[in-house]
Amino acid sequence: MPKKYFNLLMVFLLLPMATAGQDAANECSALVPKGWVPSLEQAQAFIEDELAAGTRKNQQFLTQTSQGMAGLSDAQLFIAYVKLMQVLDAKERCDLFNEQKCWLSAREQSARAAVESKGGSLAPLEFSETFRKITEQRLAELEKRLTDKHTATEKNQIKDGRQP
Repeated sequence: MPKKYFNLLMVFLLLPMATAGQDAANECSALVPKGWVPSLEQAQAFIEDELAAGTRKNQQFLTQTSQGMAGLSDAQLFIAYVKLMQVLDAKERCDLFNEQKCWLSAREQSARAAVESKGGSLAPLEFSETFRKITEQRLAELEKRLTDKHTATEKNQIKDGRQP
């Protein structure tokens, strides 16, 4: 076998091994193992079912349920935020961090401003409902950005002749 063909063959045989090592190193530098997403849907479905059943529709129950839903939405937002941070470069991560910090402050202010029952027993319910809605809007935004980022990455990999 001529030396140039041997060298070419060695490159094709060794390249996947070198790339596999890089993939393992990249995976270890990730914040969260690939594919691991805590399941919040069951808890959310339970709370929604309890609310819909209407067996205990007193003020305390409604407030606690609303706060639970707001907490679950916030946890889902945190997961989406971490997943998005993992696919961004250093500058984009810094930008998103600062954006999220400002957004968190604005969310709190917006939820407080939406409370009409100042000092009343409905105030916590109004706050948590607004908090949840604002959080779900941000969640949808970050999930879209994550999807767009994955789509762009896959297109670049296909363009470069790599498998996504």
